Amino acid sequence: MDLIDLRILDLLKENSRMSYNEISKNVQKTEATVRRRVKKLVDEGIIKKFTIDYEIDSKQKLNATIKIEPDFKDIKRILKELTNIKEISGLWRLSGDCGLFLKVDVDSIEQFNPLIEEKISPITGIKIIETCFITDIIK
Repeated sequence: MDLIDLRILDLLKENSRMSYNEISKNVQKTEATVRRRVKKLVDEGIIKKFTIDYEIDSKQKLNATIKIEPDFKDIKRILKELTNIKEISGLWRLSGDCGLFLKVDVDSIEQFNPLIEEKISPITGIKIIETCFITDIIK
């Protein structure tokens, strides 16, 4: 590895989508030379992958699940009230005595308790059994 290779690596660290043409202008070598050098760096295992440095978008929603035990004699009314809450993005009726399962999306943790306290808990005939924050989406 020489100074040209190091400069190519620095440029790719800054922007892994930088074109060979742009890199060639920066290092004052031909595009073919840059292609050959990048291929050699990949073949030698110095460049292992071209990747993304991902930062969480501040607009990303906070997701949680809520398991509810409803009073089944009022289930139609309860379901209607729950479907009118905009933060509820998923609502499932589970078999047997499992009750209802909700997925909620809020902009921040500070909005979660008011959602529970002001919108969900006041619905007559429900008992919140469990809440869980979704920390990682696997599939």
